[in-house]
Amino acid sequence: MLTLSVMLTACGFHLRQPSPIAFKTVQIKGTTLINTALKKLLIEQGVKVVTDAEEAELQLELLKEENEQRILSLSGTGVVREYELYYRVQYRTKLASEATWALPLVMEGRRDYTYNDANLLAKQAEQKLLTDSMQTDVLNGIMRRLSALKKVQ
Repeated sequence: MLTLSVMLTACGFHLRQPSPIAFKTVQIKGTTLINTALKKLLIEQGVKVVTDAEEAELQLELLKEENEQRILSLSGTGVVREYELYYRVQYRTKLASEATWALPLVMEGRRDYTYNDANLLAKQAEQKLLTDSMQTDVLNGIMRRLSALKKVQ
């Protein structure tokens, strides 16, 4: 295992990093669970998160955040066997050079998990891990979309 990791780093292998964002200042509006994590990711990329819209080259408004759990399958006796989890964030952006906001975009994650009443605590922990994983995926998706935005000169 050690040999494999040395070989991978020696050949220049790196885990995928988010593409750099073209903006130096960003304002984040809205209150969602991912605000803090999004600010942290932006700061790690050298972006200054500001509170004043006049200072921001890009405004990002987090409009809505939804967690949803649906029944995916039932046993023959009507007992839930599988759930489907959804996590969605709706947001929109506005460049400083633009007069209006862009149309809202939705980034979502979905996960399935089996359910058993006998393992209630373990299944609750699994659901939490899956939700955290979906939040990370959604955050990375938003960052990819932000990195695709270009400054208009």
